[in-house]
Amino acid sequence: MSFDIVLTAESEKFIKKCDKQIRNRIIKSLRKLEKEPESGKPLTSILTGLWSLRIGGYRAIYQIKNSELIVVVIKIGHRKNVY
Repeated sequence: MSFDIVLTAESEKFIKKCDKQIRNRIIKSLRKLEKEPESGKPLTSILTGLWSLRIGGYRAIYQIKNSELIVVVIKIGHRKNVY
């Protein structure tokens, strides 16, 4: 079972602003979510229902929609600013 990855406009904008090396690393990590969407860490408190994927010093915050087989990447940013 393979999931589709959907990026919000904010996530796409962040990826486009990154330099090529970081951009490639982020894209490679996000592609892994197609096969294993629960490979990240589930978030708690007010972020319950969302997941965090560690990409070096960056984090991708995403939501898994099992019924639609999609992973929605809500936000990507440096770990100190993303939450």
